[in-house]
Amino acid sequence: MRLRVLERVGRAIRFSPEGREVRVWVRGMPGGDETEVVAGTITSVRGDGAVLALAERQLWVVPHEPGWGFHALWFSFIAVDVFEAEGGEPVGRWFIRLGSP
Repeated sequence: MRLRVLERVGRAIRFSPEGREVRVWVRGMPGGDETEVVAGTITSVRGDGAVLALAERQLWVVPHEPGWGFHALWFSFIAVDVFEAEGGEPVGRWFIRLGSP
């Protein structure tokens, strides 16, 4: 329930993740050992997902937990399920947060 509140607050303050730089944990998780963090950009948000640009790669990302969507990025990191933009093949579960590595 608290997570839904954070997303509602993000919408209320008109936070938009579009065009923002993000840190992407492609291996491990925030605060964990042996992580790999790369820079990315949320290029657009459509429905329940978003397009994530990493270097020359475009991916489709969907928040893993209901109510903990992209409008909650103003507060903390979120877990996302990652898919290839072309073909929709699953890539894995990553974590994203605002800012650059």
